[in-house]
Order: sequence, then C-alpha cells, then structure tokens
Amino acid sequence: MKKDRIKDLREDIPNARYDRKLGCFQYTDGSYADLYRIIPKDLVNGDPDDIEMDCFTWAKFYKTYGRDIELVAMKFPCDLSQQKEYWDQILEKNDNPVFAPMIRRKLSELEYRERNTLKKEFFILFFWETEEDIQAGRRGVEETLGVRRAGEAAGVSELLEEIPEKKKRQVFFKFANKNSLIF
Repeated sequence: MKKDRIKDLREDIPNARYDRKLGCFQYTDGSYADLYRIIPKDLVNGDPDDIEMDCFTWAKFYKTYGRDIELVAMKFPCDLSQQKEYWDQILEKNDNPVFAPMIRRKLSELEYRERNTLKKEFFILFFWETEEDIQAGRRGVEETLGVRRAGEAAGVSELLEEIPEKKKRQVFFKFANKNSLIF
C-alpha cells in the first residue's frame, strides 16, 4: 500500500487510543467518543404501557441532550458454543441409542444456525470535546436513559448497557473494517 494512501486512512479514521481512566476513545484532535449498547425490547409482545414509557424516555433524551450522538446497527454472527458444549455433554452421557440421532441432529442444527444466523445489535455513540463534557454527558445519559453497569442485575428502567473495553475495541475495529469477521 502506498504511503499517501496510509496517510488518507489515518485521516479518515482518527482514532488515537483508548483512555482506560475515562473508559472511552480519544481521537487525534483531542475529542472523545464512547459507546453504549441499546438494550433490545420486544415491541410485539411487550406491555404497551412500558413501550410507551420507553418512547417518552427516548423523546425526552432527544429533546434535552444537546451533544452529538450517532445510532449504529451492526450484525454479528451468533455464538452458540455454550449450547453446543451442553449437547456434546448430553451425547457423551447418553446411554440410550434411540436418543443419539436426535442429539446429533440438534448439534447439526446448532452448527447450521451458527454459520447462517446473524444477530443485530444496536449501539449509541457519544462524542465529547473535553473531559468535563464527558462527565456532564454521562450524567445526563444516566439520568435520562439509565445505564446498566457490567455485572449488575437487569433493571426495568435501563435502556442502555455499558460495554467492556474489549467489545468496544472490536466494534470500533468493525467500523473501520466493514468486511471483517469478529466475535
């Protein structure tokens, strides 16, 4: 690859480093970006009052939050390794020859789903100029939308979920490399 092309790539993708102290990415111009996962909800089978409340919450957020945001939808391959391990253990412990073909069929179905099924995840990307903007922006997001911390029990009112550093790096890598397979 030519050097001028590499220079263009660095200008197009100004991601400099991950700041562990702040828990977000810092760009080469000094600005910051952070990423949260939007917690999906079942709109078809959910309680209409809860859905309406969530809509009001999002509307309030859009009206009161004055900084830049971006909503991103990405598709990822499904990870069914835990289910396959479970059925492998069942197959090993199985003494009944009648059940063995059914268990093998279940394993082949899981392998097919893993190869051919994608899960869609939604993210919200926040952009800030200074560290003070980060603190104020996160406070506004937590007060309006609610953020579920890693390792906490699921609450009813949270609409966003914190992402660990490893996954943030993978998502940002996917932004820059659209055809790459990750996860």
